[in-house]
Amino acid sequence: MGIITLVSYIAAREGYTFLHRGGGKECETCRFRKVCIDKLKKGHVYRVTKVLGIRNPCPINGWVVTVEVEEIPVRAAIPKKYAVEGLTFNYVKPKCSPSCNNRKKCSPELLPSKAKVKVVKVYDKIECDGVKEPLIEADILII
Repeated sequence: MGIITLVSYIAAREGYTFLHRGGGKECETCRFRKVCIDKLKKGHVYRVTKVLGIRNPCPINGWVVTVEVEEIPVRAAIPKKYAVEGLTFNYVKPKCSPSCNNRKKCSPELLPSKAKVKVVKVYDKIECDGVKEPLIEADILII
């Protein structure tokens, strides 16, 4: 079973993926903070797996919906020396060129520029225009 939390009515659909950025100033005194904000880890990536459909008022979004989410890994380019399943390391986004064909893997939107991560699955080598060291495509989980 996943984590029961609240998300904006806009994000309340199965398969929706998001980066939890924490709450706003309005959330500090909200009675739903423990379910909505505190259950999720700031900077981690989640996917909505089930919409439970219970609506509650929200000072930021108008209203929020109760959903079940799971933390998910992000597909990214990592240095070859870290491409070992189960390995934990300090991830830093490679500095690839804007013309790189693998830019979405070199610089995934859902990953911060620096984070402690765990390698979940390793795939194949990928080419990057701006990076000299060999890169491997992998699924990584922020920890």
